[in-house]
Amino acid sequence: MGFSEQLKKARVSMGYTQQQVADALGLTASTYCGYETGKRQPDVAKLKQLARILNTTGSFLLETEPVQDTCRPDLGAGNELMASYGRLNERSKKAVDDLVALLLDLQEKSKE
Repeated sequence: MGFSEQLKKARVSMGYTQQQVADALGLTASTYCGYETGKRQPDVAKLKQLARILNTTGSFLLETEPVQDTCRPDLGAGNELMASYGRLNERSKKAVDDLVALLLDLQEKSKE
């Protein structure tokens, strides 16, 4: 199995449509479809994003990791959150990142 097949396998195992993954990546559906058909290859940054969105690793997608169980459908809500995050513009992503950092900091301080 090559990259395109591994990619499709990971997406299907997570229960995502091509459009959902494309949206999370900030791509058109046709560009993402090109990844799954082997007509296009993502750059390293997109490969990392794909692995994060699909809750797997770049090694699994590139077939250098023989792990069969790298996708975790039990993390559905977290994966939906990642897909939603991917659709945000850069300003909104920064706001979310800042809010998460603030909440983590408050949580740590409340433990002390």
